[in-house]
Amino acid sequence: MAENLNPVLGNMAKDPKATEDFSKETEEVITRAGTMVKAGRLEEAIEDILVLEKKTRGAADGISTAKLVCAVCSLCYEANEWGKLREHIVLLSKKRGQLKRPVTDMVHLAMGWIEKQTKERKVELIETLNEITDGKIFVEVEKARLTLILADMKEADGQVEEAANLLQEVQVETFGAMDKTEKTKYILNQMRLVLAKKDFVRTQIISRKLNPKLLEGDDFQDLKIQYYEYMVRYWLHEKKYLDVAKAYQSMYNTKIVQEDESKWKPILTAHAVYLALSMFDNEQSDLMHKLDTMEAKKLDKVPHFKALIKTFIRKELAPWPVDNEADLKTHAVFQETPHEGGAARWDLLRKRINQHNIKVVSEYYDQIKTSRLCELINLSDKETEAELSELVCAKFLHAKIDRPAGTVKFGEKQTYTDRLNDWGGSISKMLDLVENTCHLIQKEQMVHAARAKLKAKK
Repeated sequence: MAENLNPVLGNMAKDPKATEDFSKETEEVITRAGTMVKAGRLEEAIEDILVLEKKTRGAADGISTAKLVCAVCSLCYEANEWGKLREHIVLLSKKRGQLKRPVTDMVHLAMGWIEKQTKERKVELIETLNEITDGKIFVEVEKARLTLILADMKEADGQVEEAANLLQEVQVETFGAMDKTEKTKYILNQMRLVLAKKDFVRTQIISRKLNPKLLEGDDFQDLKIQYYEYMVRYWLHEKKYLDVAKAYQSMYNTKIVQEDESKWKPILTAHAVYLALSMFDNEQSDLMHKLDTMEAKKLDKVPHFKALIKTFIRKELAPWPVDNEADLKTHAVFQETPHEGGAARWDLLRKRINQHNIKVVSEYYDQIKTSRLCELINLSDKETEAELSELVCAKFLHAKIDRPAGTVKFGEKQTYTDRLNDWGGSISKMLDLVENTCHLIQKEQMVHAARAKLKAKK
């Protein structure tokens, strides 16, 4: 039976082979104990059971020992002897050479009583069971469940931080006996609680316990969405909008989302907006182009967001305010709920459009007057210089501002090596042209000589 309870643990959950069978004596003692309790002789009944329990334990008869141990606990529970129940649970678990099966069965039996108790008794029973399961690998799953019950109670009382502290220390990812689905839900609960107390560092640590490939299974779709919702909250705190966009993309690529328009629309549009809010780089550009081509039909159903993506893809100056500004502002991304900072994200969108316009100008000009650049992108001198500096510092653009001359020069400054390479390239090109010209001249001379010889023969 122990093998069935924890098949993954193998020998660690097995008891030694029984040397004697006490099943008949066990049934007789339990029946006799029930009669004694009805006569008001609870202590005598327990003593009678414990005498046989010692023999069964010595003979490694796990099934009989488990029945006797559970009988003692049941008698105390039915007699409402709460103190004796807790005392005997601890005492029986610490008996010398106690088998694994009796402890496991006793913990399962007691866990079934938790929900029926008052709040105070629930806490007492959980603490008692935590004491006897501590350090025992064959009941590690039960201990994790007990901790979860206690954390839920504390959360219900408004003690979110204490609940998070209790749950975050449980290393369920190492439990081979726990089902994958239960393990995933447990870890997600840990993420939810540490996010509730705004512990973002630990959120990232806990999130790494889950393998994203596991969440791709059909049985994990709801859990996958829940996981990426938590990751969105984390990346928003870190202000890494490209990672936020990728989290929404993962949610969008879920079957249950794809099949429901009411689900994919807000997720797809959020993905588009956060891509627009991300700092330009090759990955961001690639994701935008993929979104524009692979999801064209669905983007047609949200034209305002399709236009926003097109704005960043085209090498054209984008206006500010953007087209359909009122419709874009109503999106959840630019609201204070469910995530704070909606107004700041709207200001960031303007910043990204200004940076896009600067990059467009750099595509068409090697050098431009500062006043003309300000006119094209509709910014003041100070704002233009700030945007240029940020792009240069992020190494997304090479530019040099000459304030006295009032010019901006785009392009990376050539090093001596680059100049030497250009000179060498030019020399090679010139020599190739000379050689090609010599070949053409020689060809013409040979043709002319052949024609002259032909005329002489005639």
